[in-house]
This record gives sequence, C-alpha cells and structure tokens, in this order.
Amino acid sequence: MASYKGVQGVLRALEAFFKSRLPDDLSDGPTNAKVEILGSSDIANRLTGNMLGIYLHRITIDEHGRSRYFAPRGNDLSDTSAELPLNLHFLLIANAGSAAIEADLMSWAMVELANHSQFDISHLQTSDAGWEENEVLTITPEDTTTEDLMRIWDVFESPYTSTMAYVAKTVRLRLQPQRTEGGVLVSRVLAGGSV
Repeated sequence: MASYKGVQGVLRALEAFFKSRLPDDLSDGPTNAKVEILGSSDIANRLTGNMLGIYLHRITIDEHGRSRYFAPRGNDLSDTSAELPLNLHFLLIANAGSAAIEADLMSWAMVELANHSQFDISHLQTSDAGWEENEVLTITPEDTTTEDLMRIWDVFESPYTSTMAYVAKTVRLRLQPQRTEGGVLVSRVLAGGSV
C-alpha cells in the first residue's frame, strides 16, 4: 500500500507512461507536443501549446473496498493492515493549435490506455516504495455526460477543448495502525536477591 503520496504517484506514473510513448510525429517539430499534469491553477489560465494534459478532477472512496483489512503476514496474527481505497477520476485534455493535432493527441492517448489499461509496481514504485507486487491499478474510460463535462469546464477560464474522462481504480493508501491495549495486569514479579 502506498502512503499519502500514492495519488500524486499515480499522476506522475501516467505522465511518464505517456511521455515514454509519445510518437515522434507528435513530439518533434513542428508539432512539439508535450505531456504534463495540470492543476487547477493551470486550467484557470488559458491553455497554450500542443499538449496532452492530465487533470485530476475528483477523488472518491472505492465503495467495494471500504473497511477492508488484509490478512496478517507471518506468525503475528494481530498484524492486519487497514487501507483507504481511492478511485481517481481524471481528465485527459488535448489542446493544440489545430484540430488535426488535437484529434491526433486525444486518439493516440486513448489507444495507449486501451492497450495498457493496468499499471503495476513497475509503473508505480518510483513515486512510493510502499507499492506491493500484487497491487494493480486499472484505468478505464468513465461514462461522463456532456453536461457534466461542461459543468467542469464552466469553472475554468480556459475555453473547452477535447476532453476524455477516465477513472483509476483502486489506489490503496496505508492507514496508521490502530492502537492496541495489552491485557489486564494480574501480577507483578520483582527480582530480589539475598542480603
């Protein structure tokens, strides 16, 4: 399980994933497209340049993973790990100086995620050493209505551009272990010696 940095780690893993696969005809001149994580302050300004943006717009608690505990490891049966299971709802945003480049950026990104819809420790461990080998993050398109997208974009200063919604399930964040109390003290043995 990851620490609280797991959310940021997933975004960085997505950014690295796209950067490593960006085709030459999109990354080289004259297109010079880039991939970057966008924050709310980035979208509050007009987007410029040819880019594929990754914008985390919502985090939800996974309804199927609430209050889940994992089996103890080794001989210590009291060692159970509590988690906070999160789903990350993010937008892929294609912004470009031409309709053709915008369409190419978005369709390329969608094809990449369709072909590689699961991220494992090889993608995620650089951001947080707490990821375990059996953890897999699944990234799927999210059904979002045009009305919902427009509500999101109404908040931004930037004009609407090609947008596709995705959800990354499930990011498991490690909770602090619960405090345990020992049994009732029934006797006390004091060491004594002869005088």
